[in-house]
Amino acid sequence: MINRMEQQFILAKFLIYSPENSSLRTFEKEGQIQPLGINGEGLFKLLKVLSSDENPDKINEIKEKLKLIDWFQDFKIPQGSFETERSIQIKDRYLDESLSYFDQKSSNEGFLFLMFYFALFVSSDTPSFFSIDNIDASLNPKLCSRLVKELVELAKKYDKQVILTTHNPAILDGLNLDDDEQRLLAIYRNKDGHTKAKRILKPEPLEGQQPVKLSEAFMRGYIGGLPKGF
Repeated sequence: MINRMEQQFILAKFLIYSPENSSLRTFEKEGQIQPLGINGEGLFKLLKVLSSDENPDKINEIKEKLKLIDWFQDFKIPQGSFETERSIQIKDRYLDESLSYFDQKSSNEGFLFLMFYFALFVSSDTPSFFSIDNIDASLNPKLCSRLVKELVELAKKYDKQVILTTHNPAILDGLNLDDDEQRLLAIYRNKDGHTKAKRILKPEPLEGQQPVKLSEAFMRGYIGGLPKGF
């Protein structure tokens, strides 16, 4: 049972992450929030720490999760001075073996966002309770669904409690509402303008009909979360 003081301590460290392409690609900024800033500042430094750790399990787990991107083979973090070397060497498995690695500036946004999410979840130095705004940014629908499943697995393994926000119905198909630790909330404003949250339970199909995907139920307006004016 968490007491009031512990709750206040946890909430004091609560952050809303909203990664941005420029922060993830250039590595020029260092945020005031350590080890990861809300826009992705500090990602290179965190990966460098994880890769130089005596226990390589976490950096290897990040690499394994990144194989959701079909072209990804490996990445390396140069172990030189942080002030002189700020690039990640990324290997594309479809490129010829004689070709050198390319760096994060030549990678696509989706890959960088995934790298950020996985580092955020596996690190013991990031908050245990946080939020990610627009988790679907720069990701295709199929990858959105798979990403949620992978993040649920990491959250349980590394004891993270996470609030995800999205407008993309594909995200919903990665949820398992039979698991009480995974919850779907529809956020809306009532007639008085007050913000409300309604928990959405797993839709039960009508007798003789096939279950409807959460994404489809959302688009049909069955579970709320959509404007009613049009």
